[in-house]
Amino acid sequence: MRSLGSTQEDAVDVRIVSATHRDLAADVQANRFRQDLFYRLNVIEILVPPLRERREDLPALCEALLARIAQESGMPAPHLSPQVVQQLQEHPLPGNVRELENLLHRALALSDGTQLQVDFAPTATSPSMQASEPAGTPVVPPDLQAWLDQREREILVQALRETGFNRTAAAQKLGLTLRQIRYRIARLAITTPGSDDAEEADAA
Repeated sequence: MRSLGSTQEDAVDVRIVSATHRDLAADVQANRFRQDLFYRLNVIEILVPPLRERREDLPALCEALLARIAQESGMPAPHLSPQVVQQLQEHPLPGNVRELENLLHRALALSDGTQLQVDFAPTATSPSMQASEPAGTPVVPPDLQAWLDQREREILVQALRETGFNRTAAAQKLGLTLRQIRYRIARLAITTPGSDDAEEADAA
């Protein structure tokens, strides 16, 4: 390996693991991907089926995702009941693992106890979008997680603006607890004017 700007070759011992949902062999044939790079990467190919084709992995995957999400949010990991696991196994999960992670994110944010309840309804769809979309024609975004996060962010920002950025009032407006809305604001990196003042107003 040669460092940028260096004329000296340095010996390294590394392994590169890469992942893609694209058919790179077809992309090489269509001149959309470099052939030399494809053969450098495609030494050992591991095919990972979509989540809907390996439902038996759901319990372990849910436990691992919940542990990570809970640690990141500073919340205790709730119990995943067999009923919830069954619900997830029956859900089509078109968004694969990222959709599952989003469902668990939302479930943990809305959970006030130790028992997890999963809500399969879309996180946030504005009334204007509902009116403009033909009935029976669901939106199929290229990145489900980003689409859901953006819709949720828009509604949270709207509620905050309508309440003068008072998080307690915005939480009541959305049917959330103060802890839940704070978690969502932090996760979606929503900046609010006068955050210190808002904290004092919330605590009052």
